[in-house]
Amino acid sequence: MVRISYLEDEPYILAALGVKISQSPFERSLEELYEECRADRSGSKKLVNDIMRKHGHFILSDFLPYAVILDELTRFAAIFIWRNVNAPNLCYGAGIEASFRVIKPIKYKEIVKDIGERAFEIYERSIKDGVFEQDARYVLPEGTLTRMIFSSPPRYLGKLANSLKDKPLNELKEIGEKLEALVKEKFGLEVQENLPSDWEFWGKREIEESISLQYEGSPHSISLNMSIKGSLAMYAQLVRQRQLLCDLEPLEGIARRGRFIVPASFSGIIKKAYKEIASQAYEKQVELIEKHDPNFVYFLLLGQEASSIIYGKGYGVIETSKARSEGVAQWEIRNKVGIPLTLRLAKYNELRNKIGPRCWREKRCIEPETFKKKKSICKAFNVAKGKWDKSLEELLELLKEPYETFNIR
Repeated sequence: MVRISYLEDEPYILAALGVKISQSPFERSLEELYEECRADRSGSKKLVNDIMRKHGHFILSDFLPYAVILDELTRFAAIFIWRNVNAPNLCYGAGIEASFRVIKPIKYKEIVKDIGERAFEIYERSIKDGVFEQDARYVLPEGTLTRMIFSSPPRYLGKLANSLKDKPLNELKEIGEKLEALVKEKFGLEVQENLPSDWEFWGKREIEESISLQYEGSPHSISLNMSIKGSLAMYAQLVRQRQLLCDLEPLEGIARRGRFIVPASFSGIIKKAYKEIASQAYEKQVELIEKHDPNFVYFLLLGQEASSIIYGKGYGVIETSKARSEGVAQWEIRNKVGIPLTLRLAKYNELRNKIGPRCWREKRCIEPETFKKKKSICKAFNVAKGKWDKSLEELLELLKEPYETFNIR
């Protein structure tokens, strides 16, 4: 059962708590992390301002004097929430989730126990083999548990609640009902608005990969319709940007296709184990779908492929190019979104210096210091130390990563 709590404090304290939630092991309780932020208020303020100044993670300044904490929600519930919170969907909010790129998962929902145990074993084996956490997570089920902090005006908390409480999955209903009750209790409001788009559970939708970008001479005139296919792990990061609407295909279609992304870092042994657990997960997904049981979503693996149409407008498209083509951005986001989008924008000369990786735009690099044990993760940094002096196209070509896919059917 998801534990939901409400905190009131200085925005920088709640933002600092978000930073700690993002990077602290699950063994550390939320209460402990919160007290740590409160005990060193000046340190918390410095932490938040340093991150914004150095890395430009300005979401930390979106926090209000209150926030909602969701503990032991599934990764599926987290991506469902983030898919709905974005500017094109008219739902605004700031939040941070525990990052499986740096934190070892330790729990899963009881319903996925058999597959969860095996997935965690494969995950541990891959880490010992030198696979980065951001790749190792592809073998995990969406029933893996996580936690997040979320801050939003009551209107948008209410809209988010309305998007969740009528869903067929009990976990989403529970979160929606608790958010609705919270908005009534804390703010005295009963929000009737619904979101203009939603993520469907049932049905199929065929989406072919393509990109359509219109530009009328100024950055705010950009309009993007982009169809892509990528893993749920990739989408979990893409939707948290909040700039774009990812109109993901129905969940049933994702399951029935049974297609999986394989990171290039997986050894032959890990690939074999991944395919075995993918086969088990796929069989369980189809079994539950035939019973019209929505719990099939918990058996989706983070590496399972999904199709979507991405809608973006104006500077949000430029921000996506900047954030998602960086060498330290998740490799699949670079391949599927950041690089092809940047190449399309680069056709307009007046945009070329506004887009792409920082080492191209500003001739400097700060990102490799984010996670010090992974300083060599960016190939462009290894080549040019942040001072790229060749073309943008050569840089993007260097940043592409190989990967494989396989089908279970």
